Amino acid sequence: MAVLSVIVPVYNTEKYLPRCLESILGQSLQDMEILCVDDGSTDASPAILERYARKDPRVHVIRKENGGLVSARKAGVKAAKGRYIGYVDSDDWIERDMYEKLCGYASETQADMVSSGYLYEGGYITTHYDDVPEGLYGREEMEYLREHAIYHTSKKEVGIRGSLCCKIFLAEKFRKVQLGIPEEISMSEDKLCILSYLLCCERVAVKKEAYYHYMLHEESMVHKPDPGYLLKVNGVYQYLLKLYAHPLFTGSMRMQSELYITELLYKGINTRLGFENRNLLWIDPYWLCEIPHGSKVVLYGGGELGEAYRRQLGSRKDLSFVGCMDFNCEKYREGPMPASGPESFSQTGYDVVVITIKNPRKAGEVKEQLMEAGISGQKIRWFEQKEIYWKFAEANGWLG
Repeated sequence: MAVLSVIVPVYNTEKYLPRCLESILGQSLQDMEILCVDDGSTDASPAILERYARKDPRVHVIRKENGGLVSARKAGVKAAKGRYIGYVDSDDWIERDMYEKLCGYASETQADMVSSGYLYEGGYITTHYDDVPEGLYGREEMEYLREHAIYHTSKKEVGIRGSLCCKIFLAEKFRKVQLGIPEEISMSEDKLCILSYLLCCERVAVKKEAYYHYMLHEESMVHKPDPGYLLKVNGVYQYLLKLYAHPLFTGSMRMQSELYITELLYKGINTRLGFENRNLLWIDPYWLCEIPHGSKVVLYGGGELGEAYRRQLGSRKDLSFVGCMDFNCEKYREGPMPASGPESFSQTGYDVVVITIKNPRKAGEVKEQLMEAGISGQKIRWFEQKEIYWKFAEANGWLG
């Protein structure tokens, strides 16, 4: 029996598939099987899989009609023979020592699940970890982990990251959970699977290390309007309703589940439903009150968030919009809010530069770069943009 079964659902990812497979085959842990589930691809993905299967006997190709991600994962789980199960999406890639580290730690601690972080690569790279303390959670500590699985409410952050791909699972316990996820669910399926697994496993290890590269591509579904989004949210809610009856599912977990559904609806309004006014509720306009009267304002960031700031800026008639600044200005030259590099702006032509980036770490990096470009730090402003639903949760006493 192999130490690990890596399940790779594949659907029309010919452009990224070779890099994904090379990163798995190049793992320092060699004792694995790689189960590539072709979910009815219509591009060159099947031919690529066949080529790799001939190249390495650890690669096994499972073919099926298109049925979606959950269906593909189930097909992989049914065929898996390894002690542990891991997942890699076919347009992502992993660090060389990922599975050696995770499987080694699982063996050392006898954990049913080992969870680690990931690197999110879109317009820029950010690193994300579980927002619970690093270490091993045994039977006595599992209650704490379950209570913080959806959110670490006191920090207003995600508790256990929702992706299956930055984790490994003990196959004999996990298989039943994965097979129990309804195939029609096409949103938050990872989070539902993890939440269900936490209700039945006994030991979980959390590592504050990131090995998985989650790639956000322009053709990704998260960029496309989805008129069926609300129906998908309802599917998530219906599954959660069934979990409420579990004896280990506490009132606090239910409150967090309801807040999570609120978050999904909130995100849908802003980015997924196809509204003409994207990011309608994404930016809290409180920041406008912090801009001095009569200021000439430059916005840093040529993307959709920058456009949302620009719309809100128009509500202050005493403020003047000078223009948009971005180090990656070539990307936004033809957009609705064209951007220019910092060197294009006269130092005396503006009073304030507002960084329109929500991620605090990336915003800090941009501020340092702007200062290196000669812009006074006193002119640079960044405003924390916590999601609005946290304000209501706090005001209603949900955060404890």
